[in-house]
Amino acid sequence: MPTGLVNPLDQLRTRLESSFSSRPYPRDSWSEPEAMTKILAQVRAHHDGPGLDANSRTVDAAVAHFREHGQPDGWRGLKYTCFGAGSPDKHGWCLLSELTLREKLFALAQAEVESRRKIKCFQALLFCYWAFPRATAKQDALVGWTALRGWLASQLPLMESLSSRKPEWFSMLSRHANLLRENPCDRYGPKLFVGDGAEFGEIIKHLGIPSDSWVQEEAVIAQMKIGISLSDNHFKNDLHRWLSLAMGCEGITPSKSLQTRCLAMLVSRYARCSDRPEHMALCDAAVSIIGNPWLYRASWDAHVTDDQGIPNADAREMINAWLKRSLIKYFFELLSADGAGDTRRLDYWLRFEPIIGDMWFALGAEARSKRGESFDKFRERAKGRLLDLRQTTSDNNAFIMRMRIGEFVAIEFGAPGNALYVYQWAALPQEVTQKLMSQSERSDVTIHQLKSKDDAMIRKLHRDSLTALESWEQKFDQELCPLIGYHPEQRPAFMPDIESLLARYSVGGKPIKCEDHRPRGGALWVYVDDSHAVRSLELRGLQFSYRTGRGWYRE
Repeated sequence: MPTGLVNPLDQLRTRLESSFSSRPYPRDSWSEPEAMTKILAQVRAHHDGPGLDANSRTVDAAVAHFREHGQPDGWRGLKYTCFGAGSPDKHGWCLLSELTLREKLFALAQAEVESRRKIKCFQALLFCYWAFPRATAKQDALVGWTALRGWLASQLPLMESLSSRKPEWFSMLSRHANLLRENPCDRYGPKLFVGDGAEFGEIIKHLGIPSDSWVQEEAVIAQMKIGISLSDNHFKNDLHRWLSLAMGCEGITPSKSLQTRCLAMLVSRYARCSDRPEHMALCDAAVSIIGNPWLYRASWDAHVTDDQGIPNADAREMINAWLKRSLIKYFFELLSADGAGDTRRLDYWLRFEPIIGDMWFALGAEARSKRGESFDKFRERAKGRLLDLRQTTSDNNAFIMRMRIGEFVAIEFGAPGNALYVYQWAALPQEVTQKLMSQSERSDVTIHQLKSKDDAMIRKLHRDSLTALESWEQKFDQELCPLIGYHPEQRPAFMPDIESLLARYSVGGKPIKCEDHRPRGGALWVYVDDSHAVRSLELRGLQFSYRTGRGWYRE
């Protein structure tokens, strides 16, 4: 060996000693298998690991330099710029947002000649891809992120062709290149659906995907896709599971955007079921995350769409109907003197639910102070439509309904002895309409603002007519339906005496048919013969006459 030249083996030995001088493994233990394994693991973790150690200030400085000069500050600057290209600043700007800058960055990363540096740039941009805050990013940043995904996918085959040794995470990425395409996690949906998360967990670990990455959210969506592909019965039987997953009850903390996507999928799928009974857990979840569909229709329609991206009107109206019907029930069962014992007013107004476009609830002192599960649910569902009712008894409440067909408002009260008031919307005091539309939970109205005999188009008490044998429901319909231009398919209730009689004397297990043609100048008909002596006696006592071959009638 020539004098003055350093033996290459000695040089390597010196560098190794220097590299591991701070490690807790002495040189004389290198020959031991266990110690060697630990050292090798350290080397691989440091050099082959999927993640990158980067100081946020260093990254920010590198991105700022690239933004200002259009060039990185040396090799380290390029690496850290790749790492931070998707991180938004306080204004929501990130390097991926700008077409010129991102294309220049991609070109510089691609132009690196040395294989190790080329892989490091790819690795940094890959981490940028995983860590991108997709749920909160602005649209121009989302466009840039999609471009990054395309660049990574196009570079992967070229990176595989490099002759240099690849890190271990690269082999994992090559086997799961679907992560660089649309619907990246659909592949894992079937296993995750049955509770097998082993493969997906290995991917997260070996690719260094952050715990708060959008990848985990896409895995939830992949499971949702499996769920909504089931038959109607299987989907509805497992709906509680999908709701738990969407609402963060399955060990994950979903973002608001993920919850919105999941609930939009579930609501749209439920709306396609041939039989779709009320499902208030689904309704409450959708309203709490997406919003009240009659208050925030534009936002609702932007999220809840069909397969063609068109607002799903069926889903919107389904939730609308459930929500309105539940609020009507709450008023007459919780907030009125009727309670659950007398359902006549409840049954009457449920018939008009399809045309009630909006509703408000003005609460008296008692209702404002009441607590409990039912009252809490009512307040949550009625959020944005609650007011205080002043200058009345503490037990009184008001239910204000705005009819969608025509500009009319019907107002019912909770305390006994109060009449129904129907106004034209424009006839209400301007102060009242402003408060109704304000969505403020602190607005108040007085009982006198809601009761005006002079301005009311209809003012009627809930009293049956014994002489005319008419229920108050029939009398209300005779005035209200022509005024608002809507006639419910279900007939109004008859007098309680007639109702109970028809229920007692059903024929062959079927209710006796009854029609009231008096509003059109005809008679009230009960279509049953006179073969039952007691029934016939009761009908005659109610001043009915019998016509052979047709039935009993009263004009």
